[in-house]
Amino acid sequence: MFNKLLNNYKNNPLIKDNIVLFIANIIMGFFVFLYHFYMGRVLGPANYAIVGVIMSLVYLFNISLTTIQTSIANFTANFKAKNKFEEINYLLRSSTKRLFMFGFLFLILFLIFSPFLASYLKIKFFHLLLFSPFIIFVFLVPITRGILQGLQKFKGLGLNLISEGTSKLFLGIIFVVIGFGVNGAIGAMVLSYVIAFFIGFYPLKKLLIKKLKKFNTKDVYKYSIPVLLILIGLTALYSIDVLLVKHFFSDREAGYYTAISTLGKILFFGSYSITQVMFPKVSELYIKKKPHKHLLYKSLLMMLIFLIPLTLLYFLFSGSIINLVYGKDYLEVANLLGLFAITMSLFSLIYTIAFYNLSINKTKFLFIIFLFNLLEIILIYMFHNTLKQIVFVLIILMILLFIILFLQAIISKDGKIINNHTSI
Repeated sequence: MFNKLLNNYKNNPLIKDNIVLFIANIIMGFFVFLYHFYMGRVLGPANYAIVGVIMSLVYLFNISLTTIQTSIANFTANFKAKNKFEEINYLLRSSTKRLFMFGFLFLILFLIFSPFLASYLKIKFFHLLLFSPFIIFVFLVPITRGILQGLQKFKGLGLNLISEGTSKLFLGIIFVVIGFGVNGAIGAMVLSYVIAFFIGFYPLKKLLIKKLKKFNTKDVYKYSIPVLLILIGLTALYSIDVLLVKHFFSDREAGYYTAISTLGKILFFGSYSITQVMFPKVSELYIKKKPHKHLLYKSLLMMLIFLIPLTLLYFLFSGSIINLVYGKDYLEVANLLGLFAITMSLFSLIYTIAFYNLSINKTKFLFIIFLFNLLEIILIYMFHNTLKQIVFVLIILMILLFIILFLQAIISKDGKIINNHTSI
């Protein structure tokens, strides 16, 4: 029996690579969990709410990270399928130069609008100023991660993720202990990305010594546009609620919501490795014109196997989990933890379907995503008397969106390769 399972593991790259990246994500998630555990207890609900707001901005800026990583991973998988490693090296170097300049320009724009954003979110301008260097590196970190993902070097990708999580925790603790408080927590977030950027080059040292072969990078940027729009919509689905809660509710209530939101997102980030592994494999099969829809079904099944037990645990032991992580001050919202877990489980499935579509160059569903973004904002503005109302709004929206996208994936035909990557 054991030998059979071992053989299945060795002979199934989807399972093997998922286990590697899953373990890496778990380790990273554990350190990020400890980061929030520490900050939530030491800083208190009001200051932790500021950390929550900054984290929501991180999630929003991670749109660019995921966009770049997805686009580069897609093209890297394409070149890998054709053994064009010189083009991959050129993609790495040219992207680093161009995206550094783009990130710098975006940083300037962010600083211009920061005073208005600080006023709306009810935080100090200095918090946003301290956060601002993150913007440059959020454009740089995904370059090496995308290359690693496209090459299916999941051990190297896992190492990069772990370096981000560990540095965030240990630097955060050091800065808070020294006396920097919430500023130290924010600074640790920023520096963790700086460290991840430099570590990302180590697994690619063999690629860096290869010759360069130029190619027309316009196709990369053309592909990035619909990816960016879709990721804006997806990220907004699980970020806008935190920002609106900070606007409509007191600092203490916003801190409570930040706590359950953070714990709920563990389900998403814990299952995210499945999507990361599926994406380049489907993309490579698509380039080679081979069947690929079965990988979507297997990935969704693997997600359910992971998500259902965790959601049940959140329901059964919500009070214990809240008390363990954040302390008694947060027990007031323990009854919402299981419900929020349902929200993030559904979102995880939605995210996987979306990335399957992106791997085969299907992007028309972005209009559906934006429609649900609009519905989320409208409904939260209409129903925000209690935090429970907001959670129920999210559950209803996620159920409807999952049904629509899943049915669309089932009935749709396989994507066709048009102009390399520009089919929209």
